[in-house]
Amino acid sequence: MANPFQLITERLTELGVYDYLFPMIIFWAIFFALLKKTKIFGDSVVIYATLSLVLSFFIWAYAATLPTMAIGGPMSRFVLQFLIIILTISFGLIGASIAYPDFSETLKKAFGESNAFLWIILVTIIIILFATSGLGGILRMGETIFKGEAGGVFLLLLMLFLGLAFTVVSVIPPKR
Repeated sequence: MANPFQLITERLTELGVYDYLFPMIIFWAIFFALLKKTKIFGDSVVIYATLSLVLSFFIWAYAATLPTMAIGGPMSRFVLQFLIIILTISFGLIGASIAYPDFSETLKKAFGESNAFLWIILVTIIIILFATSGLGGILRMGETIFKGEAGGVFLLLLMLFLGLAFTVVSVIPPKR
């Protein structure tokens, strides 16, 4: 007899829950949080919920018309890889806190007051995970103005450079 959880997962996959519904809910939550944080339309939660739901429907209505839209697998690989990296970093920090009696002071001495190094590491990890999980293939990075696989790699490196440059510029204090 088959595993009941496997049967449920297969049925949900057939219905498109992983490829359309769950990503749409994620986009809805991101839009809702951004709109609520900026308070661009006042304090009405109903307006933010409606607008973010409509925006996520527009995005995934377009995605549903693509012939080979399958974002569930790459997105689950991305989340799993990110979780493994977070667990590894957490265990490393726990081990380091055992070795150093005053670990928070050691971190402050190592990184100083600026968080630029941590942002550079985070942006790099996310871009690498984005490329290795298969989400870059969904964006069809090889079919952009940079043709072929080398063009996709070049575009990825360009995004990495721009992200790092933005991170470094954002933490440099302005000259007076």
